[in-house]
Amino acid sequence: MNRIDEAIYAEQRKRKWVVLGSASVLSIVLCGYLAWLFLLKGFTVQVLPAEAATSQQFSVEQGAGFFIDNTFYLLGAEAQIRISAHKYAAKTLTVVATQDSQISVTLDPMPASVDFVTAPTLDDINWHVNGQLIAQAARFQAPFAPGRYEITAEHPFYQPNSVSVSLLAGDAIQQTLSLTPVAGQLQLSSRPSGALISVNGASVGQTPLTLSQSGGAYAVTITLAGYEPVTETITLSYQQPLQQRDYFLRPEQATLQLQLSPSDGILLVNGQPVTPTTQQTVRVEAGKAHTLRYEKAGYLSQSQRVQLNAGQQQTLTFALTAEFGEVQFSSNEVAEVWINGQRQGQTPITLSLPSIAQQVEFRKAGYRTVQRTVTPSARQAQRVRAELKTEFAARRAEGQALFSASIGIQFIAVQPKPFTMGSPPNETDRGRNEHAIPVSFSRNILVSAHEITEAQYAAFQGGSSASTLPVTQVSWLDAVKFCNWLSEQEGLEPFYTVQGNRVNGIRANSTGYRLLTEAEWEFIAKHNRRAARTTYVWGNEERLRTQQGNFADSALQGQQPFFFRDYQDGFAGKAPVGSFKAERAGFFDLDGNVREWVHDSYTLSVPNTTDVQQDYVGPAQNGQSHVVKGASFKSGRLKELRASIRAEGNAPADDIGFRIARYE
Repeated sequence: MNRIDEAIYAEQRKRKWVVLGSASVLSIVLCGYLAWLFLLKGFTVQVLPAEAATSQQFSVEQGAGFFIDNTFYLLGAEAQIRISAHKYAAKTLTVVATQDSQISVTLDPMPASVDFVTAPTLDDINWHVNGQLIAQAARFQAPFAPGRYEITAEHPFYQPNSVSVSLLAGDAIQQTLSLTPVAGQLQLSSRPSGALISVNGASVGQTPLTLSQSGGAYAVTITLAGYEPVTETITLSYQQPLQQRDYFLRPEQATLQLQLSPSDGILLVNGQPVTPTTQQTVRVEAGKAHTLRYEKAGYLSQSQRVQLNAGQQQTLTFALTAEFGEVQFSSNEVAEVWINGQRQGQTPITLSLPSIAQQVEFRKAGYRTVQRTVTPSARQAQRVRAELKTEFAARRAEGQALFSASIGIQFIAVQPKPFTMGSPPNETDRGRNEHAIPVSFSRNILVSAHEITEAQYAAFQGGSSASTLPVTQVSWLDAVKFCNWLSEQEGLEPFYTVQGNRVNGIRANSTGYRLLTEAEWEFIAKHNRRAARTTYVWGNEERLRTQQGNFADSALQGQQPFFFRDYQDGFAGKAPVGSFKAERAGFFDLDGNVREWVHDSYTLSVPNTTDVQQDYVGPAQNGQSHVVKGASFKSGRLKELRASIRAEGNAPADDIGFRIARYE
């Protein structure tokens, strides 16, 4: 009984261990399966186009994962997969665990290829694809994207042949295009007719003759007794299958061997210019008289007459001698005579010169150089006379005020009209010296667009400068002397009469340069090209626009009591002329930069304000004071920018310059 119990107990213990073991294995398998489900991520791959999807294939290049149909299961962070299809180029993609689970891949079709030759085989076939020349070769091999193409083989001696092909992805097409020779014609005639014809060295008949020939290049020779042979290469092509020739045969020629001195003359045969060959030979018709003439400018020409037999050769020599002629030179002023850049003497003078074009100059200091061209002749003496003018008179005759332009002074024409200068009694900030004087004008004027610059004033002083700043620190008398100097440079009568350091009068009818009158200055600043009088040069608006002009801006804070606090013009002192926009008529810096001397004397006496003053030049000169107009880079109050403001000046200043004018 004990043995039986022990056996039972033993069997029970054995079953217990089996159950425990099975449960452990099942637990391990279950845990592995759950881990596999947790770690794997699936990606659905869609292959495009639809034709590629029918043969799609997938593989894993790198990383852990596997495909089930078109779904890729990734194990890990990333992997590389390869997608391929028949006749499509494969693609490799990197799949990352964090990306979208839908993947779309478009495969590119593999290119097709063509291999074309011609029959017969020719080296210089022009291959066209869809009308465009692609290659020139005996064989045409090239890859193509799928599609429909027209391929043409073209050779000038054959009829073109074309074929239309439809190419699919991966296609490889080989084809031979047969070419048909061009059926051409040579139609040959001559004058006179009956000439022998040879083609490529073989005799084929006499002119006129029509030959049927296939496409190609043919060496044609035409010969007739007593005439020069003619040789020509004629091409028959599909573009020009018919070639017609009518040859005018020249009688047999003879040869002239030439010896020419000098060698660069002109040869005429029977009056027609002929260019000898490099061997200095010319061909002439045999059995006929010919006149040859050789000539060159500056030499006496020579002529010879010859008549040669067919095939004969003869040497002719032409040695020309230089030709000279007498020329008499004279001028209204004694002047130097220069010939071809070489001084020959003074007028009057007679010279013997070669009979070629001579470049003559008559030169005299202070006078415009006169240029002439003369060709002397041995047959007759010639006379050349020059009328010399001073440089200034010459410029005036040409209608130019040219010296001023040469130093950069530009002028604007002004037609002043009657107005009342000064300011009306009700004008804000009006000065007591701004007398209302009615004025009128009888003449138009030219006025400099800019204030005179330091460079222009330096020219007056005999120096040089490139400065475009307005000149300052000049007295009223300095400005007057500049005007007179400029008048003299242009041959104009000076406007001012100056003795020493004193102006003792003016020439009212002179067109010489001068300072503007105060009336002219105010007309330009307030009335010129304006519908109505303006208070300021820019108008009546009582505020400064951006970059209105060069005034005392915030840069001068602390240097003077008055300045425009909220205005910056970019310059603490003078600015180059033209730095700011011109006013409506084209004048620069009328409202700023530097103040300007004008012609008028300054006096405290009250002028005549009743009668109209014509061509008003101010009160009679009295003392050293003159009127100064306009504002400057030191002007820091709006009232100082009014066009009517006037100041007294009796000495140079760092903010006083001037502009100039003259009567037209």
